[in-house]
Amino acid sequence: MTQHAQNPVLVWTVAITVACAAALPGPARGAPPGPTMPPSPSPAEVDKVASADDDLAAQWETAVNYFKYHEFDKAIERLSGLLYPTTRLDARRELRAREYLGAAYWWQGKREAAADEFTALLVRAPGSRLEPAQYPPKMIEEFEARKKRLVDTGVIKGQAPPPDLDGPDARRAVAPPFYMSLFPFGVGQFSNRQPVKGWILLGSEALLGGLSAALYLRNRDAGRVGDRPWKDDAWQISAGAAFWLLAGYGVWDAWTTHRATWPPPPAD
Repeated sequence: MTQHAQNPVLVWTVAITVACAAALPGPARGAPPGPTMPPSPSPAEVDKVASADDDLAAQWETAVNYFKYHEFDKAIERLSGLLYPTTRLDARRELRAREYLGAAYWWQGKREAAADEFTALLVRAPGSRLEPAQYPPKMIEEFEARKKRLVDTGVIKGQAPPPDLDGPDARRAVAPPFYMSLFPFGVGQFSNRQPVKGWILLGSEALLGGLSAALYLRNRDAGRVGDRPWKDDAWQISAGAAFWLLAGYGVWDAWTTHRATWPPPPAD
């Protein structure tokens, strides 16, 4: 009797439980998924990125220190790791790394490897140069020879060398002011870097000018006491005319020389 009475209770309990479960809201089937936000990086991932940047900076500093202390084996290993198979450095550090790597190879006697690194440096920055205070003259000579070869073969474009202030083109280094050509007594010639011609004109004009002034004073005093010969006037006029002709020639020569030696720069 007791067993039969419990069966209906169990049945009703199960039925009520199933009904409640069916009444609860469930996920809509077939409904489009709603917008989702990308997951934020975890603190571990952020620390990993920061650690990678710090590690690269530390590797660069270590490689530079090895190079500066002439531990070239270790410097070559560290610099090569930063440049190859792909560079991990920014443009400025990459150029410096190739310079250091080429120099380290050169000091190790590996001239072909050094030439390869110098070539890579010059291809990326044709205006690169080695500082004489940091590198030996022989290395700089080979570096410049490599640059010249790359320019001659058309791999890189050559850049105009700085003017040789002691060479034959020194007069073209800095153009003197044009108005200096308008003064007599060889001033324009000295300004145009023609000292020999300047001294000749200076001496000749000073001589003729002094002679003309002396003749004028002599004739002036002679005229006060009586008539003076016409030849005295002729000498005075001739000396004055010769002075002004020579002065005019000096100005004209300085002006034409200035135009021929320092033409105006071409328009961009």
